[in-house]
Amino acid sequence: MIEQIKLGNFKCVQPIPFDLKRINLFAGYNGRGKSSVLQSLLMMSQSVKKDQLNSLEKLHLNGTLIELGDFDEILTDDHQNNFSVNLLLKATDKVHKLNFGYQLSDYDIKVGSMCQCIIDDEDYFDTVGGNEQQDTSQSTLIKQFPSYINSILGMSNVHYVSADRLGPVKFVEKMEIPEFHRVGRKGIFTINTLSTCKDKVPIEMTPSTTEDNQECNLQEAASQWIDYIMNGGSIMVNDNNGKERTSTLSIEFQFKQNPNRRGFQAYNVGFGYSYILPIVVTALIAQKGNIVIIENPEAHLHPQAQARVAFMLAKLADKGVQIFVETHSEHIVNAFRLAALKEEYKVSNEDMSIFFFDDDYSVKALHIEPSGRIPNWPKGFFDQYQQELAEIMTLGARLR
Repeated sequence: MIEQIKLGNFKCVQPIPFDLKRINLFAGYNGRGKSSVLQSLLMMSQSVKKDQLNSLEKLHLNGTLIELGDFDEILTDDHQNNFSVNLLLKATDKVHKLNFGYQLSDYDIKVGSMCQCIIDDEDYFDTVGGNEQQDTSQSTLIKQFPSYINSILGMSNVHYVSADRLGPVKFVEKMEIPEFHRVGRKGIFTINTLSTCKDKVPIEMTPSTTEDNQECNLQEAASQWIDYIMNGGSIMVNDNNGKERTSTLSIEFQFKQNPNRRGFQAYNVGFGYSYILPIVVTALIAQKGNIVIIENPEAHLHPQAQARVAFMLAKLADKGVQIFVETHSEHIVNAFRLAALKEEYKVSNEDMSIFFFDDDYSVKALHIEPSGRIPNWPKGFFDQYQQELAEIMTLGARLR
């Protein structure tokens, strides 16, 4: 689990420590650093090299999870040639302190090269020359990176669903089963994952945990969540073989309201169904100890559906998965606060961090009381409704 992250000279993120919990919500004004914090984690995840002793010696800005362009584009101040990332990682009940520094690689403008590595106060570099004026590019790592770095930050441990998701499609190409199942940052592997993943979903990760409920497969569990979140609906993956074998898969949505139980192709169903499906599947395939990062889960969803997505993610957090959500929805935030007060969700408000990114680029960590109340509620934090209602009442009174 990541307990803290602090970034120095990285994009527009302020150099402050973000104290993290099981559920972490990032809200606030556009372009103020919410995505950048998450991008730093994704960048490190896609850079961990299992075949190189869990090394983070090279930082790959462009990869499977995220694409950030050239190295100089991620620097806050281009007069400085490096940035830093400080982490607290909890592994086997022990918290480890990691301090990394990166500068532009000598061979690729899209790669960062490690120039500082201190883990648990131990310097992992052999400093050539032994003075502060040395060329850090001549230093070499003299110790292996700890294995817990890969077990926490490695690609197989991190699931990411971006705000830019795949909309309704007629079909997708069949793909080989990957080393580990994930839906992909845009959800392009969602249907293939539904088709190929044969793991059973525990009862605890279904919408209903009554005694008559039984363990089910991924597609059945996803249908249950679609039905719950969207207030009606189920899914069916079609292997488009028929008489003439093909190499494609498609998905149909069915609705209880339809007496004929006819299925409809995704492109004939509202965008919300296609946009929520990658998030549902991600929640069902994530394992204990994994990290799930989701941007704007509220996209194309009715407020009730937004709240129910948050309830699903609260269940996932109880399973031992660390959740990161970037959102512009008060319904998402309020539903997490509500879930912490409901007995059926085994999370509390102490398990939750909310960060508000203000208009002046400052970041405020909001305190959540056990009652769910936020005493340090800042201006601009989901108060637009109250502002507009007050103005409507004022202007409307003039017309009476």
